[in-house]
Amino acid sequence: MTVSSSADNRLVFNLNGEEVIANADGSALFDDGGLLAFSDLHLEKGRALSRTTPIPGYDTMATLDALEAAIRRDNPRKLLFLGDSFHRSHLAESLDDDHRRRINTLAEGRDVIWLVGNHDPALPSWLPGQAADDYLSRTIRFRHIASPDAMGGEVSGHYHPKARIKTRARAISGRCFIHDGRRMIMPAFGAYTGGLSVLDPSIGRFFPGKAEILFCHACRIYRYPYSHASQLER
Repeated sequence: MTVSSSADNRLVFNLNGEEVIANADGSALFDDGGLLAFSDLHLEKGRALSRTTPIPGYDTMATLDALEAAIRRDNPRKLLFLGDSFHRSHLAESLDDDHRRRINTLAEGRDVIWLVGNHDPALPSWLPGQAADDYLSRTIRFRHIASPDAMGGEVSGHYHPKARIKTRARAISGRCFIHDGRRMIMPAFGAYTGGLSVLDPSIGRFFPGKAEILFCHACRIYRYPYSHASQLER
C-alpha cells in the first residue's frame, strides 16, 4: 500500500468540525494554531527505572529539548499537557532545579494547562499554569484517558499508540495518532515511552468504524486507513 507524506512534516485534518494539525514529533495544534497539545511526557521515567535497571537517565533532558523545539516552532498562546507528564507524582516534586527552570521558561507568556494522569494524579505546586481533570476548548474535550461514553469531540492520550509498517526494504515502527473525525488518541511525546499497537483491542474498541492512522517516523508523518493496519503489520 502506498501512503502519502506531508512536505512540511505535518498533516491537517478535521476533528468534530475543528481543523487540527498533527505534527511529526507527536504534538498537535488546535484553535487555529493557538493551542499546542502534548501527551504522556513521562518525565523522570529514566530515574524511576534506574533503581532496578542500569539505564542512562537522559530522558527528561531529551524530552524538554523536544518540547522547546516544538514550542519555538509553533509559538502557541496556550500549552496543554494531557496527563502523565511525570512518570510518578513524587518524582515531579523532587525534579532538579535546572529542569524546573526550563519548564518555567518554556511556559513564559503562555497559558498552561496540566491534566492529571494515572501516573501523576497529584501535580506539584511549582508547575506554571493550572492543573485540571479535563479541559474543554471549543467543540473538543481533552482528557487523559478516552471515555467510552464520549459522544464526540474528544482528544486523549494514555495508550501510547504505535504502528509497525512493512516497506519493501524493512519493517519500521513508530508512534502514531489515531482518529475517526470524532475522537483522537495522541501518541506519547516522551523520550522513554513505549507504545501499544493500534491493533490492540484496548485502542480498537474506541474506533469501531472508519478511522485514520497518522504515522510518525524519521521527522515525517504519513496517513493511511485504520482498516489497513493489519495488512501493514504482517
